[in-house]
Amino acid sequence: MEDLAWLLAQHDRLVALRREFHAHPEIAFEEEWTADRLSGLLSGLGCRISRRIGGTGFVATLPGGDGPAVALRTDMDALPQDEATGLAYASTRPGRMHACGHDGHMVLLLATAELLAGGPALPGPVHFICQPAEETGRGAEAMMADGLFDEIAPALTFGYHNWPGLPLGVVSGREGPIMAAYRKLGYHIEGRGGHAAMPQHCSPLYAAMARLILLTGERIAAELPATAFAFTQNHGSVAANIIPASLTLSGSFRFLVPDEGRLVQDILADCATRVVAEFGTRVTPFSERVFDVTANHGAAVDAVRRIEGPLSWREAAAPSMVSEDFGSMIRDRRGCYVWLGAGEDRPALHTTSFDFHDALLLTAPAHLAAVLRRASMSEASKA
Repeated sequence: MEDLAWLLAQHDRLVALRREFHAHPEIAFEEEWTADRLSGLLSGLGCRISRRIGGTGFVATLPGGDGPAVALRTDMDALPQDEATGLAYASTRPGRMHACGHDGHMVLLLATAELLAGGPALPGPVHFICQPAEETGRGAEAMMADGLFDEIAPALTFGYHNWPGLPLGVVSGREGPIMAAYRKLGYHIEGRGGHAAMPQHCSPLYAAMARLILLTGERIAAELPATAFAFTQNHGSVAANIIPASLTLSGSFRFLVPDEGRLVQDILADCATRVVAEFGTRVTPFSERVFDVTANHGAAVDAVRRIEGPLSWREAAAPSMVSEDFGSMIRDRRGCYVWLGAGEDRPALHTTSFDFHDALLLTAPAHLAAVLRRASMSEASKA
């Protein structure tokens, strides 16, 4: 109860800070002001700061004993979109908006660090990983490429996300996959372009594209039914009277089993072959990795599940087909990613009307601090 009482007393300050971050959003790898502000606050708690890990990323380390370290990660970036909330603290930067709640995530991490810094030292250090560029799927990999886990070696690493649609007061997760892998895939279609008044001299690129859309969708639905797939973009002619010489068709493919990422490439190749034979165009399929699967480790899930604290555990019945690059951080190490209930009637993530629910600041930091305490002590007992 002491942690909850402290959060209640500090709530106005934490809300003001969250809204300050909300008003100053920065997108992937541009989080200079954000990193300066957050690292300064963490440094004031006695954390050792290591900057410029993965560009604008950094790690703040709260000292502890000589035991195993644990880690908590937050994302820092905003989205490249305009805000339509009309709030007094709305974005001051056109084309930039904290539409996913990373403004709140940073303050959750800060409040968790404040709770731990104000209590007895833990058996080992706590590393607070402050990551850029989650929205692009590149931030975690950039930090790791810069030696993130050479500098720190946490025994358990935790991540979290506010989750509209899940009731306030609930923390939810599961062992194994919790967030999907994401591949951007599609086709480059090439042929003979020309004047729209003389289509008989041009290649039927749009007919080929239409066939690819139908054929690919049918094949994936039939052969990979547990995945999520949609075509989302096409790029072609620049004028209504020009038949282009090339088109690019691309889409989103989400999956949970690594083999599905390989099998979809086989489907694309076969569809391309069939359309080339039918329309005489050149078709080149492509598949680009964006996010890996985020899969939780059992020991890390237990550290969250067993907390009897301000949030109630709810076992996630199924993974989300949304993607998250925290999966890269725990691909080869033990970790857990959870959803923090943000209310059942809140605006959806990534919408222009979204705003982080400040009620989470009353409870979630106490729960996260309890998780880190339990994880630190548990790992120390095994050492």
